[in-house]
Amino acid sequence: MLKDFQSGKALTSLKKHPVAIALLSTMAVSPLTVYAEETNQANDEDKVEVVTVTAQKRIQNILKVPLTVGTVSESLIEESGSILLSDVDKFIPGFDFSDSSMTQAGITMRGISSPNISVGGDPSSATFYDDIYMPRAAQSVVFSDMARIEVLKGPQGTLFGRNAAMGVVNMVPKSPFADFEGFVKGSFGTDNLQRLEGMVNIPLSDNVYMRANFLSNKQDGFIENVAVTNWNDSDYKQWDLGERDHSAARVALLWDISDATNFQLSYDFDDLEQGPPMAVGISEYAYNNGQSAFSSKAENDVRNGVEARDMYGVTAKLHHEFNNEWSMKYVLGYRDWETENRQDEDGTADITRYFDTSNNEDSNILYTELQLNYIGDKVNAVAGFSYSKEKVKQTTELNVTTDTAARLITGDLNNQIDGLVAAQVAEMLGGNTDAHAAGAFGPGVTFEGAVETLKSVMGINDMDHMWDPDDWAGALNGLGLADQIMAAIGMPGVPLTADIVSATGDLTYDIVSAQLPGLVGSSAPYIPEIFGPSYAGQFWQESINNTGDFTNWGVFADLDYAIDDKWNVIVGLRYSKDDKDFTWDIPVNTFSTVPSNSLMPAGVQVPIGNILFPQVNLAASDSWSKVTGRFVTSYQIDDDQMIFASYSTGYKSGGFDSLTASTKSFAPEDTTNYELGYKAVLWDEVIANISAYYLELDNLQRSIDSKAPGSSQAIPTIINEDREITGVEFDLRWHINKSVTAGVVTEIRSTEYISPDFYNGDGDLIAATQTSSNAKANYTFTLDWMPDFSVGTTNFHLDYVFVKNVNADRVGLEDYVKSIDAYFEDTELLNARLSWTNSSDKLEVGLWGKNLLDNRYVSSIGGLTASILGTPHGRINRGLEMGLDVKYNF
Repeated sequence: MLKDFQSGKALTSLKKHPVAIALLSTMAVSPLTVYAEETNQANDEDKVEVVTVTAQKRIQNILKVPLTVGTVSESLIEESGSILLSDVDKFIPGFDFSDSSMTQAGITMRGISSPNISVGGDPSSATFYDDIYMPRAAQSVVFSDMARIEVLKGPQGTLFGRNAAMGVVNMVPKSPFADFEGFVKGSFGTDNLQRLEGMVNIPLSDNVYMRANFLSNKQDGFIENVAVTNWNDSDYKQWDLGERDHSAARVALLWDISDATNFQLSYDFDDLEQGPPMAVGISEYAYNNGQSAFSSKAENDVRNGVEARDMYGVTAKLHHEFNNEWSMKYVLGYRDWETENRQDEDGTADITRYFDTSNNEDSNILYTELQLNYIGDKVNAVAGFSYSKEKVKQTTELNVTTDTAARLITGDLNNQIDGLVAAQVAEMLGGNTDAHAAGAFGPGVTFEGAVETLKSVMGINDMDHMWDPDDWAGALNGLGLADQIMAAIGMPGVPLTADIVSATGDLTYDIVSAQLPGLVGSSAPYIPEIFGPSYAGQFWQESINNTGDFTNWGVFADLDYAIDDKWNVIVGLRYSKDDKDFTWDIPVNTFSTVPSNSLMPAGVQVPIGNILFPQVNLAASDSWSKVTGRFVTSYQIDDDQMIFASYSTGYKSGGFDSLTASTKSFAPEDTTNYELGYKAVLWDEVIANISAYYLELDNLQRSIDSKAPGSSQAIPTIINEDREITGVEFDLRWHINKSVTAGVVTEIRSTEYISPDFYNGDGDLIAATQTSSNAKANYTFTLDWMPDFSVGTTNFHLDYVFVKNVNADRVGLEDYVKSIDAYFEDTELLNARLSWTNSSDKLEVGLWGKNLLDNRYVSSIGGLTASILGTPHGRINRGLEMGLDVKYNF
């Protein structure tokens, strides 16, 4: 039986039955291998089969699993054309997976998402693939020969430990078994979609089996990138926005050592090289002046932009049954990955607003877990330990052109000129308040207004760019520096004009830099010098190099005690310990450390400091530990109905902000969850999973774009917030008749936000607030129809998705965000697939469509340059897609 469970053969007889499809798509499943079998209770095919599953790391009937768990079955993955977590999140209430970046993907569980930019942090929901923990940059993998996806909601600190504060996502690939089988499949569709997939399962001997699979997914972008990027190499491919190229493969060997013992060894790799995350410019400097976020063209001029990941993993698993009561499982896995995510941050082709970022990571993790199980008459227990060792290395690059750097310096010069004028006004008035200005000039006059008036009298206008001759000449004349400069260049008494600035190139800039260094250096520690326009078109790179050494270990025990035939109580505890060592190395920018262009003598360097980050070399260490647990009680009303109540706690370790060099770590997250649930098979045809919960989350590690005082740039920063969440989730499946199954999953959730003081991306101080969002409902409706045409098997699948938009509830929204109406629209998506399989189950043909309503949405908006360069950008969804599947089984 162990071999049949491990292989999944026990499901074969169920997979074509519509009731089984409905049941298997909702059953609770475990973080280990899922075992399922048809029982003798359902000889009548009009009844709903009772399925046994392994949940909570122990074998149980689905109706006796006191957890809120969502599952996406193999058949639903195929019928929905899903290959990513972001494709299947719609089938599980309270779960969302971002697809904006494969290497910086993020889970949202019951409205709580995790920062995805800081390598020094962790997600709030843990992800496992083939029983092995997957860190942040490795979470998003393509589904190649996947058995099912499981999502356990609510804190799972007892059985999973750290980083399971909000829940667990578990991806379960298929294991080898004793029969020969295989398939090849091709999917072709909109935007030149070419998806190729294959699998073969081969018995190598009587007790050794191999299973190998691959998947390749390529698709053109849906927004043409019309930027002219002269700085790119001739062999560089400029990606259109939304372009995909992702492949993966896995090979596994299973050795049945005996009837009680088996050993599995697997190797998988993941190869990604595709277009970087899109940046659809919505500013006046973007393509077509950014008049529409849904334009078919855009200008992303990022230098050598790409999103790439080279990843592999090795996993070993040993199962052994000592006797009818005791069993064990041991897993050991190692995963290594290198990533590059170089993306446009301004959404324009304006060289004076060029800004890109690149997150390059080279990391690995060793994970191991030992689990012991005991099953007795009254007691069902599991205990064990886990250990992980993660080494991270990341370089975060901020790249601008010297033209952009000069623009940023111009902004700082404007501020300092304002400061000089303000100082003169304050000296004249005897103070710098509005009262001083009103006393001198009359009621209603503000100090700021007095400063602007004096600037006008002096002929000083804010510069747009200091390399603009008119701007530069006007500023120097207004400050009274023109005579000194003209004398220095041998033209005393001649007025300083824009023509003279143009004719003398860098000369006037060099004079200001050499004679008046205090103009900049005294009040702007990041900008020690000024440089002229001969340096145009060069690149200025500032980078942060981070390394981390993270260790986690934990011990756990979970005991399920049957008080009687109906009433059970579960008590579980885990102790987790985290140690983190982290470093920051911020070198001087590359522009200051290389010889200047050929116009300058060899070896001459421009002494320019860092604009965005101060130079630093720093190391920090911290440790966190936590005891988490759960108390669950369940009552079996009858054979088909169960209710449960649970109290559980979760924990996410603290960490360090990779973009903010500070020995101060951010606090760990703690969750406390109270939950009531009801599971039932009603009238032999309706499957119901209903839960209500109240969750308290302390110290949520939220990532924001923050522009602190004295900073010229908004930087992703971690702040700690508190949340209180109340929600209800429904998962209902109705077997209407032998041919039709309908389902609906929905959630209703309200959240209270408790935020500290912080500076938003515009540099505005957002005061500490406590706000609440109204209860909002999201839902997915599904329909599966299997008409009997007496020729093969026909199936029609349809799903309709509605997501209520809650973006308006975010605290500290910038004005440019509020101006984009499409960012606040509810989401409505309609998808369908019609397939036919011949009577021998050898050939399957499917026609499918996604987003059949052709609805378009702005799914994200903002960017690092929105405030300082006036260049916000967004991400939009792909429109209507249609295609054809052809699959051959052998």
